[in-house]
Amino acid sequence: MKKEDFYNFIIVGAGTAGLTAAIVAAKNGHSVVVLEKGEVAGPKPRGESMAYYPLLDEILGKGYLQSIAEVKPSHRVYHSPGDIQPVGNIDMGTPYYFFEWRILIEHMVEIAKNHGVTFLFNCEVHQPIEEDNICKGVKYQNSKGKIQDVFGNVVLACDGHLSTIGSYYNVDYSKINCPIVKFLGNNAHINIDKVSSPQFYFVNNGVLDYAPNFPPSVAYIFPIGGKKIEAGLMLRMTTAFNMKSVKIPNEEEIMAVWENLKSSYPGFNEFFEGIKIEYEKLTQMPNAGLVKNFILGNGGAILIGDSAGFIDANGSSGLYFGMKMAQFWVDLISESLIDNQYDWSLENRKYLTKQFKKSKIYKTVNTSYKLIGIFEWMIFKKLRTGNRINRFWKFIMWLLQVAS
Repeated sequence: MKKEDFYNFIIVGAGTAGLTAAIVAAKNGHSVVVLEKGEVAGPKPRGESMAYYPLLDEILGKGYLQSIAEVKPSHRVYHSPGDIQPVGNIDMGTPYYFFEWRILIEHMVEIAKNHGVTFLFNCEVHQPIEEDNICKGVKYQNSKGKIQDVFGNVVLACDGHLSTIGSYYNVDYSKINCPIVKFLGNNAHINIDKVSSPQFYFVNNGVLDYAPNFPPSVAYIFPIGGKKIEAGLMLRMTTAFNMKSVKIPNEEEIMAVWENLKSSYPGFNEFFEGIKIEYEKLTQMPNAGLVKNFILGNGGAILIGDSAGFIDANGSSGLYFGMKMAQFWVDLISESLIDNQYDWSLENRKYLTKQFKKSKIYKTVNTSYKLIGIFEWMIFKKLRTGNRINRFWKFIMWLLQVAS
């Protein structure tokens, strides 16, 4: 094995979690390679949001997040089924910063490169390389179509909601992910001076005459700046699987509902008058639960961020929590690297997992899943109908404020 084919950290995926892991590992003095299947890091255009945390200054540079944000709301706005009740304004406690994804990603790649991180683009990871069920590296197809190997002490699977590494180790992503339509548009019917906060619309089971068995969902609008918005529809699958009145839709049925919501759902449809579509796709994202095991097999590979379902379930935001998780695991592994080797004994694997589950970031995310589970059970299953949700709207908004 050539020296250049071995790295202390192999990172699969160049999103915010993967890039954070790369930056932290390189700052800790370790050799790092990032494998990304796209031509560039984070190739898909979209809007994003993040609240401020000290980690962001540490990774991105002091004040960087604030500098790229065009919209900085401090609350969320919730709309009842049919937009019948007065809107609920939920204070988020800290301003959120809305920005364009590509700007952030390009900045992080530049930082990583400045710290000596190696990037391999147009490289699709096929599977782990194992020895005694310990991941020792990965096989990948390079930009010329050739299958190659790269070896390391640890593989961090930062490759998203359908992780190749996670899937190889039989992670059931159907229990972790929710279908979501993602939309990016310009020339929206919006006055950013009057509407700068994220808007959420409850679409409960039974409220749509044209799709009475559609799962409970939440449609949303995120103003990014000017006339530009990110929008979408997330199906709440944790609740849906346990409802007799729900029929799980296929892709065509989901997109048909999405088109109807854009054209006719009260309040929501107004934003789409005259809009120019820049991106529109049905995909998935974690929001139904965490993985059971973060360390895969007998060690060597660790799920990070979306690949582990590690998001704030209350806000469905994975960026910061994936970044913080990446920092935590890289620092934890770095402490125990001896002579550029890591011992993946059962004792060490238990120690790593125990330390992570004791961390504040794990407890925050785990609690968010528990709270949102209770909330969705009450709203979408117990109350279920639009009439009942509207009747208890003030109480529901009070609960949301308490949970935020």
